[in-house]
Amino acid sequence: MYTNSKLTKSIRLALAVGAASTAVLAPATAVAQDSAGVEKISVTGSRIQRSDLEGASPVISISAADIKLEGDFSVADALRSSSLNSFGSFSERSGSSAQSQATIDLRGAGSQRTLVLLNGRRFPGSPTLGGASANLNAIPFAAVERIDIMTEGGSSVYGSDAMAGVVNVILKDNYEGLTFSGGLGHRDNDEGTTSKEFSIVGGVSNDKGNITFAFDHQERKGISDGARDYTAASMTDFNGDGEIQAYDETSGWSIYGATVADPTFTDAQASPLCGDLEAEYGSDTFQTVAADNDWGNPGSTYCMYAFANVSYNTASVDRNTLYVNANYEVAEDVEWFGQAMFVQNSSFGRYAPPAAPWVNMSADNENNPYGVDGAYGFFRWVGIGTRDGNVDDYNQDYTTGFRGNLDWNDASWEVYYHTNIADNKSVGEYYLSYGGLAYNEANGIDLGSDEGIANMKATTLQNSGSTLDQYFAGIGFDMFELGGGMAAHYFGAEYFEQTYEDIYDGQSETGLIGGSAGNSAEGMRDVTAFFFESSLPVTDDLEVNIAVRYDDYSDFGDNVSPAVKARWEVADGVVLRASYSESFRAPGLDELNAATTFSAEGAIDYASGSTNERQYDTYYKSNPNLGPEESDYTNLGVVWDVTEEFGIKVDYFKLSIDNVIQTKTVQSLLSDEAAGIITAKAPGSDVSDDTFYLIRASSGTLLEAGTGYFNGIGFEIEGIDLTFTGMLETEVGDFRLSNTNSFILSYDEEEGGAIVDTSGWSGQPEFKSVATLSWALSDHLVAWNMTYTDSTSENEVLTDGVWVQSGKLDSWLIHNLTYTYNAGKYGALTLTVNNLTDEDPVLSSTGTWDDQDLYNNFGRDYRINYTISF
Repeated sequence: MYTNSKLTKSIRLALAVGAASTAVLAPATAVAQDSAGVEKISVTGSRIQRSDLEGASPVISISAADIKLEGDFSVADALRSSSLNSFGSFSERSGSSAQSQATIDLRGAGSQRTLVLLNGRRFPGSPTLGGASANLNAIPFAAVERIDIMTEGGSSVYGSDAMAGVVNVILKDNYEGLTFSGGLGHRDNDEGTTSKEFSIVGGVSNDKGNITFAFDHQERKGISDGARDYTAASMTDFNGDGEIQAYDETSGWSIYGATVADPTFTDAQASPLCGDLEAEYGSDTFQTVAADNDWGNPGSTYCMYAFANVSYNTASVDRNTLYVNANYEVAEDVEWFGQAMFVQNSSFGRYAPPAAPWVNMSADNENNPYGVDGAYGFFRWVGIGTRDGNVDDYNQDYTTGFRGNLDWNDASWEVYYHTNIADNKSVGEYYLSYGGLAYNEANGIDLGSDEGIANMKATTLQNSGSTLDQYFAGIGFDMFELGGGMAAHYFGAEYFEQTYEDIYDGQSETGLIGGSAGNSAEGMRDVTAFFFESSLPVTDDLEVNIAVRYDDYSDFGDNVSPAVKARWEVADGVVLRASYSESFRAPGLDELNAATTFSAEGAIDYASGSTNERQYDTYYKSNPNLGPEESDYTNLGVVWDVTEEFGIKVDYFKLSIDNVIQTKTVQSLLSDEAAGIITAKAPGSDVSDDTFYLIRASSGTLLEAGTGYFNGIGFEIEGIDLTFTGMLETEVGDFRLSNTNSFILSYDEEEGGAIVDTSGWSGQPEFKSVATLSWALSDHLVAWNMTYTDSTSENEVLTDGVWVQSGKLDSWLIHNLTYTYNAGKYGALTLTVNNLTDEDPVLSSTGTWDDQDLYNNFGRDYRINYTISF
């Protein structure tokens, strides 16, 4: 069992690394000028412009140069590798309806609780993700100037979803010149060119305004399961008894091959034709496997199918972006500004041929080993071909408005209209038509014939769309003087309308398509909000900030979000800061309105003796009576410029979220069953009025699970962020360090009816760290980036009312190396090697890759890029 002693060692290690660099490195952060004419800037987390770069709110900025030094390929890569992305986040993956998407999940609180902004304006959630989480793959990479991450609740300024923090992607503006960039990449474990990139960034200015434009193209190939040893289909006789047991000793194989259960689900047997399938397709595709342990009935067998020999795990990305930003002085102290962005992202994913039940098999069906009507088949319809998923996402984002200054209390104002339109289409080829199957059976057509296969082929369609129409007005001004100067205030109002739809083809909706599932959903809402913020310089050294926001939602009610923050410069170069904020998250439109949907969800059924994960049929229900989540966030920190050459930031945080909108995973349902909270039902039971349920065969085999959305008790996260920054100028080059560390001290959540600290459990590491050390001399720049993910336990089992951790998943350390040669007017050449030591993702004790959120499977990746500016 793991304790916080391991965490203490991690903190000491991070402190030691930072302290060791104190003598040789200096701060990479800029120092504010000490002059009356210092320019004020906008800081994420506040609408009041200020001159202090380090305010009361903890904000980490990642510049475009930082992203390049870290070897990142996209905005999603840059944020996924952040130490603040505590438990990882969703990335492009095959086998998911969201295969083209990528998200950010600060603190492990859930991606739907991290608000994403684009140039300080709300970037709405993707309709493919239910409108709850922003798709980072809809943000142009080449146009990024910097990314600000505010690690505290931000609803008092920005509204819903900013519970765990705010990510603000700042795009280029007022750019002058023309820059061309292009590059190619190759992964050691894959063939040929695996990535391509090309971009043009330009801008022109005159004394009235500026126009900045960017075109960005990126491609990255997907990865098949068969391309990696740890994801390819395999069978291993772990206990050495000479017999392979399904799921316990198989990986990448599925019961959905040609397996038949008797009408009472007591027994399961391989189809009598399994041998024919093995002879036709090979034993690496179909094979009869013992299932005594998995089905729970001695003598049971499965005719299994090796899906991992044809499926993909990581989906491809092919993205094109056009971005234009402009401003123009239309009158004295009045400026028009506008922004237009269009993103098209295509993605390809491949799944195995459709896996679909064959219900009510007749007694004379040649695949039925029981000779009675009503048998239930788990079949892989290989003749139809592999299911190919082709996704095209289109995102348009437009803003137009005016801003200016008034000859009154140093006031500045802004009004704008912002609209975002998302239109995502997913086309699935080669699925099973149950209507075609019934037609073949009714007319005696051979299922394996060309005619029979053609009758059974189906194409699926999913259209996901959303719109956001936002109207904003705000004014900032100074009013009354305090001991430290004039108090700054900001008052604003906004109104926005949001629509969401996720529409499936009619055959999929009615359950007539095998290997596909989904139900249409749609909804709309409008929101009216008013907000006020003040920055109060109590003394020259002490500043207090207060903010409050009122939101009125048309579909669930209203909410008030307050915040109070303080910044105290206790000594030259030493700043103490503290903040308390309350935030909320409105129920997602999909959580309120979606019809019951199907998913094949993975879990380990410890009750049946299994120690390996397998997929179970799972049905999700929405809940129109959901209320909003509510949270409070406390932050205490110190910022210390130890010398002019080195800086440290330490922040303690505590995030508590109540009324959490959540679902129970199948694993959670199994935990509830172990705790006696729910009892499994028999096959054929009426579950139409049940949201949470399990259905087991008489043998104990889990057949189906039901879950849905509800407002739960909540959870609490406590931790520490530790950052070192510095640089050193020497005769042999300039050295620079950036090191961010995030420690999860506790993660208290409900498991099996009890509140448990799950930090350090599988998928929830207690410590993540990112460090970049660079050296520059003349025309040469070398950067060494390291990302570290702490080890965790492998399994957690509820035993006699106590959660017991067992096994260990290794820590993960990835090295990225970048070299740039700047040839002046002839351009710059950059060579990047990501994952220098070719580390595999962290694998389970049985050699499987079970966590795609935390660990990627790219392996060693080489890239070359050439950039030239005019």
